[in-house]
Amino acid sequence: MIALFSSAYAQNGDFSLSSKNTVTKKFVFNQAIADQGLSDNNITVTIGDVNARALKDFSKTFKAAANATWYQTQDGGSVAKFKLDGIDTRVDYDRKGRWTSTIRTYTEENLPAEIRHLVKSTYYDYNIFLVQEVSVGDKTAYLVKIEDATTFKTIRVVDGEMDVYEDYKKG
Repeated sequence: MIALFSSAYAQNGDFSLSSKNTVTKKFVFNQAIADQGLSDNNITVTIGDVNARALKDFSKTFKAAANATWYQTQDGGSVAKFKLDGIDTRVDYDRKGRWTSTIRTYTEENLPAEIRHLVKSTYYDYNIFLVQEVSVGDKTAYLVKIEDATTFKTIRVVDGEMDVYEDYKKG
């Protein structure tokens, strides 16, 4: 599952996971946004069309999230996206409204100190330019994107263990 999330992010930053999860509808949490025509030409429906169980979990877990945008996937699941304190967050729910995963994308300044220290102690000459924090079940993986003058790497950190997930030469 973590490999699926990382590969999609390595190619673009639009929170897409795979072609299987193509967005078919867009739900706007704040109706004022829909009224302003900011619906990206997708079908905008009322918040009542989002699974009630997903909404309840979302409002309990992400109390500070305002103006979340909801999407429905082809398999009937729901996805909520929002930005809070500079962190882009995507929360996925299955068709029954059960939480399946959370993906947070941010910069080095929001990376937990212990994860930063682990990466920087080995890759001290590299610059951390992007972090993806993927939570599935009770596991959280940090995909830390780093670069130096000649390479790009993705360092995966799970349960205090670190490995090179991706390694590319520049130019």
